[in-house]
Amino acid sequence: MIEASLPFFTDFSLLAMQILIITGQIFAILNPFSVLPTYLSLTDDMEPDERHRIVRNSSIAVLIIAVALAVGGNYILSFFQVGIPALQVGGGILLMSIAIEMLGGLPRTKTLDSREEVAIVPIATPLLVGPGTMTTIIVLSASVSILLLLISVVIVTFLTYLLLRYSELLVRVLGNNGIRALGRFMTIIIAAFAAQLIFAGVSQWLKIWGILPV
Repeated sequence: MIEASLPFFTDFSLLAMQILIITGQIFAILNPFSVLPTYLSLTDDMEPDERHRIVRNSSIAVLIIAVALAVGGNYILSFFQVGIPALQVGGGILLMSIAIEMLGGLPRTKTLDSREEVAIVPIATPLLVGPGTMTTIIVLSASVSILLLLISVVIVTFLTYLLLRYSELLVRVLGNNGIRALGRFMTIIIAAFAAQLIFAGVSQWLKIWGILPV
C-alpha cells in the first residue's frame, strides 16, 4: 500500500514544484513591490473603502488580462507565425532591458495625467501587467501546461491582491528601503529568467542549424 502511494506523492511533488517555479517567474516580472509607492501615492487621500475597492478591481483586471494571455498565447503565436525560439530570444531581450531599467531606478510608466480609473490604468496595466508580464505569460503558454499556468496566474493575482491590500502595514514593517530592496531582488530574478530564455532560444536555433547536436 505504501509503495503504491509513492508514485502519487512523487507526481504531486513534481507538479507542486512546477507550479512554484512558474508562479515565481510570473510574480517576479509582475513585481508588485515596485508598484507599492505609486499605488500609495495615488490613493493617499482616499478613504479605506475606496482604496480597498481599487485593489479589488485592479486584481480582477490583472486576473482577466493574464488568463486571456495564458489561454490565447498559442493562438497569438500561430496568427503571427512566430516560433518558440524566436519568442524566447525576443522576449528574453525585452525582459532584460526592462530589468536593466528597473535596476537603474527608472519608472515603469510615464507621469500620470489623471487619477481617474487608477484601478485599471495605470495600476493593473501597465504597472502590473506591462509588456514584460505579457511576454512572460505568452512564452510560458507555449512551453508549460495550460492548467499549471492558470493555477500560477491565480496564485500570483491573489498574492498581488494581499500585497496591495495590506501595503500600508507592509511599508510600516519593512520601511521604504525594505520595499525597494525586495523590488530590486525581484528585478534580479527577472534578469536571470531573461538570460535563461535567450540561452534556450539560441540553443534551439543552433540545434536547428545543425551546429549543436539534437
